[in-house]
Amino acid sequence: MTIVISTEDSVRFQTLAGLKESISARLDRTFDNDDLTDFIYLAEREMERVLPVAAREVTTALSVSAQTSPLPIDFKAVRHITVGSGVSLSLAAASVVANNQCTGCPNAYAIIAQQLWFSPIPNSTHNGTLVYERKIPALTESAPSNWVLDKHPDAYFYGALVQASDFIEDATKIGRYRTMFETVLGQMIEESERYRNSGAPLKPTMIGVV
Repeated sequence: MTIVISTEDSVRFQTLAGLKESISARLDRTFDNDDLTDFIYLAEREMERVLPVAAREVTTALSVSAQTSPLPIDFKAVRHITVGSGVSLSLAAASVVANNQCTGCPNAYAIIAQQLWFSPIPNSTHNGTLVYERKIPALTESAPSNWVLDKHPDAYFYGALVQASDFIEDATKIGRYRTMFETVLGQMIEESERYRNSGAPLKPTMIGVV
């Protein structure tokens, strides 16, 4: 049975310096700061690829006045876009959106070359809302915390321990911490689904039918 240690009340785990100290303490080994930075970075990259959690979602105002609009700097994926009187935009093929020369209030979008493209081309300024998944901000000395470390420090801890165990070539520890890391990631995803669904089963709904 895998036992994951709760770190909710542990201040040390929730800072970059404390995380590094905890990694060394758990493995009873002194690592160079650069190596510790690498362990944390590699764990961070894995979480970036696999975590579709509700905590990633943020909302920002959107002003659409041209065919293209820059994406937020921390953008990872679109969840929802509305413009005008709350009209939801549909995702369309990039070629269709890019080649459409009609004008009007946008009803479709595509992501092309790190930009949002709209179709039809806006005929005026249309205000709206973009709900998107944000990237995991990298932990650095100048930015020693982020939303993952704040809410799920054990994910960083066990993920970094996997990398540190690989570095010291300890296969037993790699397997142990890999199991713990994946357990935490799974719990984060399950928690996210409960949050999104409010604990209730989904029911079929007729939308737009009078």
